[in-house]
Amino acid sequence: MLDETKLETRNSKLGTRNSKLETMFLGKVVGTVWSTKKSPDLEGIRFLVVHPYDLDKEPTRNIVVVADRLGAGTGEMVICAYGKAARTAIGNQEMSIEAAVVGIVDRVDITDTTTEEMREAAVQLARDNGKP
Repeated sequence: MLDETKLETRNSKLGTRNSKLETMFLGKVVGTVWSTKKSPDLEGIRFLVVHPYDLDKEPTRNIVVVADRLGAGTGEMVICAYGKAARTAIGNQEMSIEAAVVGIVDRVDITDTTTEEMREAAVQLARDNGKP
């Protein structure tokens, strides 16, 4: 159910994750991070700036930097994972990353929401389907 898939947000002051969900979230790619100097294990990894979707509250103002090996582009909706799931998606459990793209969304269908705000957000999300 949708209630079990709360979207992940970051607390911008504390840098901690929302305790409602610790592993995955939907977001929109809003930019790319370019880094000429980085840890050796990060060589060849592309980084994106992702704005998480939040279906049951005001739109988040937070962003998450995620590793990407799938080739997501600016404006696309993506599924992102944290921690071990992120490192598994990238292919290296020892890699020094916290978040990664694990899927590029083609379509979102949401039904049976519990509040009017969630219904409106679900309609908007389904209408956009990750398009800019």
